[in-house]
Amino acid sequence: MDFMPAIVAFCCENSAFRAADTAGAKQEGYPSNIKICRLPCSGKLEINYILRAFEEGADGVFIFACHPDSCKFLKGNVRAQKRVEHTGALLEKIGIKKERLRFFYLSELEWTKFLDLVQQGNESIKGLGPCPTKVKV
Repeated sequence: MDFMPAIVAFCCENSAFRAADTAGAKQEGYPSNIKICRLPCSGKLEINYILRAFEEGADGVFIFACHPDSCKFLKGNVRAQKRVEHTGALLEKIGIKKERLRFFYLSELEWTKFLDLVQQGNESIKGLGPCPTKVKV
């Protein structure tokens, strides 16, 4: 049986969430193993949300933010990127490869890019196998 990773995608509602919604409306679905969490701004993403996703069984976490200088909340996307970089370093310290955490800039119009990124990211996480912190029952 093929490994199907559990992936959580935190999406800014002003960019990637709309891109994902457009992909769905065009019936160009993304992999069913990707759970989307809508954020009012990527800057609202706290480090503990990312860590909690891994704690609750995610094999990978993707964060999608507005492009630089396009954030409706001024610099929320920049704060999010810095938090993701810091979290990647924390993950390495606890034995989780930072490649399991990914950050992307995306506009609401880039729904085909959204599909490409989640497909590529999904394949990459598959290649890493299950997250080492995943509880085996």
